[in-house]
Amino acid sequence: MKQVIITKLEEILQQSEVSAVAHQMRTLQKEYQKLWTAEFEKAKQEFVEEGGKAKEFEYAKSPEDVKISELIDKIEKKKKEEDNRLAVDQSKNLLIRQEIINKINDLSQVSDNIGAAIKKLVELQGQWKATGSVSSHKYKEIQADYSKAIEEFNYKLSLSKQLQEHDLKRNYELKTELLEKIKGLKNQPNIKEAERLIKIYRNDWEDIGPVPNDKWDELKGSFRAAIEEAYSKLKAHYNSVEEEKEANLTEKKTILEKIKELIAKTETASVQAWNNMTNELVLLQASWKGVGRANAKENDKVWAEFRELCDEFFNKKKAFFNTVHEKMGVIKTQKQELIAKANTLKESTDWQKTGLALIKLQDAWKKVPHAGGDETKLFNQFRTVCNYFFDAKKAHFSAVDASFDNNLVLKEELLKKITDFNLSEDSASNHAALKQFSADWNAAGMVPIKDKKRVNDSFYNRLDELYDKMNVSSADKFKMQFTTKLERLSNGESPEFALKKEADYFKKQIDEITSRIKTYDNNLGFFKSSTKGVNPFMKEIEDKINGEKQKITELNEKRKMVMAELNKLKPAELENK
Repeated sequence: MKQVIITKLEEILQQSEVSAVAHQMRTLQKEYQKLWTAEFEKAKQEFVEEGGKAKEFEYAKSPEDVKISELIDKIEKKKKEEDNRLAVDQSKNLLIRQEIINKINDLSQVSDNIGAAIKKLVELQGQWKATGSVSSHKYKEIQADYSKAIEEFNYKLSLSKQLQEHDLKRNYELKTELLEKIKGLKNQPNIKEAERLIKIYRNDWEDIGPVPNDKWDELKGSFRAAIEEAYSKLKAHYNSVEEEKEANLTEKKTILEKIKELIAKTETASVQAWNNMTNELVLLQASWKGVGRANAKENDKVWAEFRELCDEFFNKKKAFFNTVHEKMGVIKTQKQELIAKANTLKESTDWQKTGLALIKLQDAWKKVPHAGGDETKLFNQFRTVCNYFFDAKKAHFSAVDASFDNNLVLKEELLKKITDFNLSEDSASNHAALKQFSADWNAAGMVPIKDKKRVNDSFYNRLDELYDKMNVSSADKFKMQFTTKLERLSNGESPEFALKKEADYFKKQIDEITSRIKTYDNNLGFFKSSTKGVNPFMKEIEDKINGEKQKITELNEKRKMVMAELNKLKPAELENK
């Protein structure tokens, strides 16, 4: 587009008289200004969006821009030179025209040689038409003087009746034809062309001589009416232009208010809201470009405000997203740390412990806020690492389950045997049989995960049921049943976790009882220091202390049994590792 403008400007520069086509240069200049402004605003917006400050933006002219500026300067310089020459010529023409008017005025006093006077008048009129133009502010005055001189000559000079009637009739016809042309201007679509023709027709009207007196008033009235009608069309056009400019100004102010409303919303806007508002502003900017110009003074004012508001919006957006990016950086780092921790665990074969650790990491992941544009990528990395471990675990236990099918057959047979087993009168024989059942059950090995709980619950419930029916002391029964419980925990899901939980429970119980014993000792010491002799309340406290100590002994014994089972698991763990 710029090259086209350059070509046209070069063609204008080659014209012999650039003043005649100066309006074309102004049109091209406006087109270029719109093009340059659009490029400028786009470059500035990209600069701001990339982090630059609007006030620091500098836009260098391209070689084409420089070329266009040079051509416009040359054209304007050439036009100025032509205007200066024209001004000199117009001054000379004014003197010539004034001299012609003086000669016509002198000629109108001649009365002895009418033929010579008429000939001289025709000659002077020819000189008048051949004389170039004068300045516009002198034109009306000099033309009026000329018309007045012609009219005085025509009306004072005694012409022959025949010649006078012929000229008057011819002038009437010419002015009537000219009048129709003036009336036809109302149908001229090009306002600039209509303005140009009005000036020409008015000049032609003045150049045409007098008409019959009885026709003059009517013709003059028609001429004035036609001229007024033509000018009223021009006036209506320029009034509509002004109204359109007012409407454009109102529309531009409406857009400014909408931009202000958007800026007011930015104080509490989210990321999505910012994106939505940016789209709205871009649409408002497009609407602004589609609105025509207002009057020059107001147009410059609203344009300055428009640019200032747009800069304010994008400066606020930049500040907001700088803060968001800082927060996103912290969140991204947190999530990358969780991914790194998961990576250190994914190759582990400690299925229970590592599985719980990864679940904790997944819970931690959920608590970390959204990482914005990096969220999907980070989550896929994290999920891939976790899936690597859980897929390996699933494959491992699927293989293990397949190898445990034979063990399930053995345990199903043992389960049937213990279900059918009946106690005898011999307690020792019963105890040996139940102990053998436990030994055989443990020796049968692991069963598939899906069957483990079912068969274990069935076996140990039956074992407890048989122990309850045996005729043994409560202490022995407790020990046997607790041993059965430990075997159940050892053979259940997550045995290490279950046994540690049991040991921690006993420790907590021991700590609570120890605390109560300390309280009893303090109370006992208080009563010993404040009373003499035997006190029944002191005896009660001492009995409570002894009872609590007995509980501690029993709990310690149970905890030792639990720890012994835990120690049995350690060689198996080392072997797995």
